Amino acid sequence: MGEEWISAGDIEKYGYCPLSWWLSLEEEEVINESLERGMEEHEKIGEVLKDVKNKEEESTRVANIVLWLAVAATILSMGSITLLRPEGFLRQIFQVTSLIWLLASTFFLYLSETKLLKDSMLKAERIVLTFAMIATLLTFFAFTLGLTEPDIARIIQLVSLSWLVGACYWLKVSLTLEKDAEDKRSEFEVSEGNIDYVDEMDGETKMLHSRKYRIRGRPDYIVEREGKKIPVEVKTGRVPKGPFFSHVLQSAAYCLLIEEDFGINPPYGILKYGDKEFKVEYDGELKKLLLEKVEEMKGFLESGAVHRNHNRPGKCANCSRRKLCKESLV
Repeated sequence: MGEEWISAGDIEKYGYCPLSWWLSLEEEEVINESLERGMEEHEKIGEVLKDVKNKEEESTRVANIVLWLAVAATILSMGSITLLRPEGFLRQIFQVTSLIWLLASTFFLYLSETKLLKDSMLKAERIVLTFAMIATLLTFFAFTLGLTEPDIARIIQLVSLSWLVGACYWLKVSLTLEKDAEDKRSEFEVSEGNIDYVDEMDGETKMLHSRKYRIRGRPDYIVEREGKKIPVEVKTGRVPKGPFFSHVLQSAAYCLLIEEDFGINPPYGILKYGDKEFKVEYDGELKKLLLEKVEEMKGFLESGAVHRNHNRPGKCANCSRRKLCKESLV
């Protein structure tokens, strides 16, 4: 029995009805119209999530290009200051102001590469670009007040301004990618946070494991919020007033898998029903309940003495295995 693995999906089925779960193990899954529609919706959501994840990652890579082009342009402009004559009060003001903007640009670049602005990379990148443009323009204006090496200075300024044009172009690319990702997030009501993992339903997505409890599974997706990985499970069909017990158990299973597979304890899981989102607090009490249910399942796998545990005809009516069930109430 110790070698038997239990999936998070099986835990959800067990939470709905132990006998329904047992029948799903003995018989081939019965695909009705509702299940087929749900599978199609999940596949579509998976494709959208993958596209959003790719666009957001590409936007971050492009943001880095913008940052370094902008900073390089600023450094070039500041380097050309050495070609300026030191005389002239107005020119010195331009020089000092340019230096201040360069230091500010460098400071925000540092912040963007640290946890202080890790969740606001694009915001930091825009700040750096703005500061770089101002520093370059100030230096450019300073050159109109007198030069020792005008030809060299013009070349440096031309390169600097060209790099700023490049930074602006890549900023536009970054904004386009960000806008596309935001539109799809809004259209499909994707949870907030960086998408860290997507179940693409292709069988190749990483399976999460808890070797300690012999549980495995793949959440629909995982978002990262404040350094924490949060599992998100999308449920199709009707939107309830509150999360169903079986879904809560499934969400708890994904939290446990993240806790063991990534070594990060998620504070909660998320269940999405249409436009509604419920947080499932992952605490010691819920974890204990989950493990109790898992032990029950392992016991039934050994004994085979599984029966319906409810007297609700509505549950049986919505069960895809009701036609196979000898204890069905409908």
